[in-house]
Amino acid sequence: MNTQQTRFDTKSLLLGAALGAVVMFSVAATTTATRTTWEYRTVPGQVLGNELGQAINASVTEGWEFVSAASSTEQWGFAVMRREKK
Repeated sequence: MNTQQTRFDTKSLLLGAALGAVVMFSVAATTTATRTTWEYRTVPGQVLGNELGQAINASVTEGWEFVSAASSTEQWGFAVMRREKK
């Protein structure tokens, strides 16, 4: 068995560990982002006609963002709105 192949070069090992630490710290420093906190609101309305659409538009003018809409029965539905929590 050749002992030359199983030995580690100490300088290379330390240099590799130092380089790995620098890369990890630089990646961690660039990826620190603030998380946005949202508040949610449901807007009910009649699907037939334009009641739900008007309720959604009224919420948008107040700063709410449309997320999703669904119907709960054949005539009634609701929309989910969100905005950044202050």
